[in-house]
Amino acid sequence: MSNLNGSICTPEEQARAIGPTSGIFCLTRGQSIGLAFTAEAGCVSLVAVVGVFLLILRKYIRHVKLIQRPTDLYMLSLFTSDLLQAMGAVLDIKWVHEGKVYVGGYCTAQGVIQQLGETAVAMATLTIAIHTLIVVMWGKLKHQLIVAYIVVACIWLYVIIFVAVTVSIHTRGSSHYETPTPYWCWIGDGTRYDAERIAGEYLWLWITLFVSILAYIPLFFWAQGNITVSTEHWWEITFHSSKENIQGIDPDGRRRRSLGMIAYPLVYSVIVLPLSVVRWITGFGTNTHQMSSVATFIVISIYSLSGALNAMLFLLTRSDLLLLGNTSSVPSKGLGLAPGIALAVGTDRPSGATDADSTRSRIKSRQPPLDVEDEGWQLPTIEHPSEET
Repeated sequence: MSNLNGSICTPEEQARAIGPTSGIFCLTRGQSIGLAFTAEAGCVSLVAVVGVFLLILRKYIRHVKLIQRPTDLYMLSLFTSDLLQAMGAVLDIKWVHEGKVYVGGYCTAQGVIQQLGETAVAMATLTIAIHTLIVVMWGKLKHQLIVAYIVVACIWLYVIIFVAVTVSIHTRGSSHYETPTPYWCWIGDGTRYDAERIAGEYLWLWITLFVSILAYIPLFFWAQGNITVSTEHWWEITFHSSKENIQGIDPDGRRRRSLGMIAYPLVYSVIVLPLSVVRWITGFGTNTHQMSSVATFIVISIYSLSGALNAMLFLLTRSDLLLLGNTSSVPSKGLGLAPGIALAVGTDRPSGATDADSTRSRIKSRQPPLDVEDEGWQLPTIEHPSEET
């Protein structure tokens, strides 16, 4: 039965939906349309992230080792989180089809998936921001894979344990932890679970937002040549008022290109800030009358594009991560080795070359032209007649 506002709920369901803890929310026609856009945004992100994983898989079958540096592991964790977040948004299709959101197994599943994905995305982005700042400014942690494994393991252990414990404790009989909030399922029941909302997700969204902005500021001035950091003492930072010596400080343009490293946290900040404002005004979904549903659907649709935006950044700015670089010039017998080593294998010695020359040539071939953490940020560059890009 359709009412004047476009809702297809029955009169009994409409009556039940009036209560604050009814466990059901009847969508109007306009709200169903808005939620459909959110589901479509989730589908776009889902397709984009799956596409990235397929590209990685295609490259992986031709290589020996997938994780070669910390950033590989962080990006793999980020895209896994993006996949879960996108799946949570896609599940809105059921509510659009039925015209109502209600508690149950499906509702709980959506809430759990969204918690896992959204919190893990925030924590992975936070890790990338901190790692980028440390590597670029001080040159530390470039090759500390063990640290990366520990960090990623801690992220997923925290997220999984937190969600599993809270859902199992607060879901008993007719009492549901994941309820309509109100257009999709998440942590509900008014202000009763405010602590769980903050510790389980919002705290990490806000920390990531703050740290991302904080990390971008010194990286920007570092790339511009306005500040330099001592290689011996991390706390010794020198400020420069003039940028006349930027060519001497950054002869190969690596500083300027390094801004691409912070692109993920920066984009995340742009899509999270309006979402946080709207969710705060609406009391985390408990006071939706405080703001038009249109604003909510706009910001949540943008937020649901997180996976697609990360996939686009991944392909445009760092395609050498996770084996996505161009490896066509590396012989098959050198797979898994550094390009210099692979090219050195089986190379004929020029006529007249001495053993010493051959030894020096082999040693030189083992030295990669750039540090693995410095190559691959293929941002568009502006060529100048007097500079070499």
